[in-house]
Amino acid sequence: MTPADIRDSNWTAIREHLSGRIAEVYTAWIIHGPATTRQLAQKSGIDILNVRPRTTDLVDIGLVEFVDTQNGEGIYRARRQDEWDAWAAFQRSAPVTQLNLI
Repeated sequence: MTPADIRDSNWTAIREHLSGRIAEVYTAWIIHGPATTRQLAQKSGIDILNVRPRTTDLVDIGLVEFVDTQNGEGIYRARRQDEWDAWAAFQRSAPVTQLNLI
């Protein structure tokens, strides 16, 4: 297996293991982003009380990123695979300065 094969399988595995609401919100980011969480809820028909916490989860695993602000609200978008690869490589190389709580 080449490094590219490993990278692609990691990307695929992460995306395939999303389920339920988090997968629904991720798909909405792909289709309707970039947007605020409020705009995404309106465009996708998903309740904002599901969009906001699932967006936080997606940001934590790097599939969605914060890009700007609009009227005090954050604008987010889904990352492409090459962008996620760069994000993940940086996360692996960054020094650990605080223990994870989870």
